[in-house]
Amino acid sequence: MRICLSAVILIDLSIRISDLEAFYSNTGVVPLTLLFEKGWNDYFISFHTISGLWQVQLLLFIGGYFFAILLFIGYRTRLVTFFSWLMLLSLHNRNGFILQGGDDLLRMVLFWAVFIPWGARYSCDALLTRSPYKETTLYSVATIAYLLQICYIYTGSALLKGVEWNHDFTAMYYVYALDQVNYKITKCFFYYPELLRKMTMLAYYLELFVPLLFFVPIKHQWFRLSGVALIILFHGMNSLTLFIGMFPLIGMATAMGILPTCFMNWFDLRVLKMKRRVRESFLGISYLLERIIRWKEPAYEQHILIYNIKTAFLIFLTAFVFDWNFSNLSFINSKLSDKLRFIGYSLRLDQNWGMFAPGVFKDDGWFVMEGLTEKNKSVNIWNQKELNYKKPESVVATFKNDRWRKYSENLIMDNQSFLRGYFCNYSTRTWNEKHPDEKLKSLKIIYMSEFTLPDYHYAKPEKQILWECH
Repeated sequence: MRICLSAVILIDLSIRISDLEAFYSNTGVVPLTLLFEKGWNDYFISFHTISGLWQVQLLLFIGGYFFAILLFIGYRTRLVTFFSWLMLLSLHNRNGFILQGGDDLLRMVLFWAVFIPWGARYSCDALLTRSPYKETTLYSVATIAYLLQICYIYTGSALLKGVEWNHDFTAMYYVYALDQVNYKITKCFFYYPELLRKMTMLAYYLELFVPLLFFVPIKHQWFRLSGVALIILFHGMNSLTLFIGMFPLIGMATAMGILPTCFMNWFDLRVLKMKRRVRESFLGISYLLERIIRWKEPAYEQHILIYNIKTAFLIFLTAFVFDWNFSNLSFINSKLSDKLRFIGYSLRLDQNWGMFAPGVFKDDGWFVMEGLTEKNKSVNIWNQKELNYKKPESVVATFKNDRWRKYSENLIMDNQSFLRGYFCNYSTRTWNEKHPDEKLKSLKIIYMSEFTLPDYHYAKPEKQILWECH
């Protein structure tokens, strides 16, 4: 899981850095003034807010890369895990308008991993230590917290879902009708209503009951392995049919920690030859890093004191996060005390797994950015094609990546209308810089709303002008 998650972080950073100015600088769509006014919590922590310069953001991204690489090779794993989590928390707090559930899951699991010895295998730490780690099964408060966190994603999400999922079984019809998240292959399923009903039932009951497989006492390891396999298949199907960014990859990676001993023993035998080949290379890297950074273990008495404090801290946080998720359920009247919520916001353990819940989002559509040049020529700067209001052949293809899809989803929300002016001004400026001979004198952000109706009924697209800037 350590290797998989660090690889996910590296991929995520590589996608984000392509929009360094747009999403993380003062010259982008979310300057610090907007963030602090509309998207900030006083308990948030973020190094990325120390400056609005893209150059400073670049240095922070390089720091994130550095810690992720050290996490990948497993050097000073616990310390590096903490810094990787801290950099990820800082990055997420810098711009929450482009985050989705996968980001929350990655951040949560990385936090619990700080307290799990996931550097004991396949790592520089394992090669450097004189007394190899002999435990094959871990029992600790941290592993319980991690396992419960995985349960919240699935069972918690299912409990937040409404009648479209657990009664009418029409949810997958509405999901697969959303052009903003669907690939062409999705249409292969869309026109089979009975199949969609069965897929809805399967998805709902899988989410609701798959965590139970982790707690079956009989043939425990095989049931756990089956649970992980089902999670991987579930996310694999989602990645093939839905444009939801890194979520499927994060979901698969975070489940790796549940793999049972029997599987890991088989895996270990398979990679034993490879381990021998890379051992010398890893040792060279490890000893080089060891010479750069010195580390002293605390004295025995200090270690015992630290261990007891850590255990008490983890027990409290485990109960705290359970109560937070429990309080999210609509049928629960008692809510988490507001006096304690600062803990969740400070550590970013605040969470709500209402993906496509309680009902599926139905305000589908596509964007047209109608610009008027100084020569009175109309252009569509959204995809730089001929200006018209027809639905694109693939709405998904109009987004650079899932971050822009998520951002555009927020643009159409009435309670997020404050984003529109900044986006309009940014789009005008970047277009003018790239097209000095076709500078814009005005720009309209147009959303062609195509509301999803039940039973394959057609809704005529409605032209909505979200913003106009000059």
